Amino acid sequence: MTGLNELRQRLLHPYYVLQLAYGISYIVTRSNQLLGQSFNLEETEPRTFCILFVMSVWKCFVAATAEELCSVFILYTKFFSFCSIYWRFGFWSSVLYAVGWIVLSSVFPQPWYRGPTKIFELNEAAFRDKVQLKKLASVPVEEIKGPRITEIDADEKEVKKPAETKKPEIDSKYWIVMLYANWSVTCLNFEPVLAKLSIEYDLPHLKFGQIDIDVYPNLAEEFGVSKDPASFDLPTLILFQQGKEIRRLPELTMPKEGTKLTKANAAKDAITRLGWNKKSSTVVTAFQLEKIANEKIN
Repeated sequence: MTGLNELRQRLLHPYYVLQLAYGISYIVTRSNQLLGQSFNLEETEPRTFCILFVMSVWKCFVAATAEELCSVFILYTKFFSFCSIYWRFGFWSSVLYAVGWIVLSSVFPQPWYRGPTKIFELNEAAFRDKVQLKKLASVPVEEIKGPRITEIDADEKEVKKPAETKKPEIDSKYWIVMLYANWSVTCLNFEPVLAKLSIEYDLPHLKFGQIDIDVYPNLAEEFGVSKDPASFDLPTLILFQQGKEIRRLPELTMPKEGTKLTKANAAKDAITRLGWNKKSSTVVTAFQLEKIANEKIN
């Protein structure tokens, strides 16, 4: 279970604090005013706040990470505040609120995961050499970014380990690699899930890595991953065994050879990619991590 100290480390960031304050301040003020009056659910505004409450409770059960829950809750509160301001005060007031929203998001963008992890940041040379086992060239030590390791003691106090200067030992039979893009909020919210798995399944024969497809677009093309913001390919997780891809999430659904891609098949493919559950249990089941963990390595 995630400790309070780790949650503070991950969530006490200007993005989460200021954005939440910006989104919730109007809602709290207006809710107190409505509670002081007759609360009539037949009116639009009270019903809107009830919908916001129900959606927030529902998201608490389905969110995979604390970062995802916070970012979605921030989006909900700001959107509902914007709509309520438009209904009560008119167009220009809502425009001012939207401008403040944009400025705040530009100055304080959502940060990447800041907790403990054992995910290796790979470049293309390291990916070819360590994951695909293609000995094309030697990989400089400084080009392979080792995992951030943050230990928490019994009192939940952060203990920073001294940086290691030797080359990380990352030769492994199995690799789980995440193809991601820095601009993707979905990738940003999924990284904590992969980070937890990288610590839980920290094994000599199983390693976790990630590679930025904006920096290495040829890898995205090679593995059939679209960088289009409208696509549902990101993040893509690929399980490699001795250099060969054996599974991936979301599944790559391709029509059989000689068959025509219909609109129905395209819609089914989109639903498959969009609807996969980005919780750790999904990755454990799909990639059979328990079986890999119990596998005997000669």
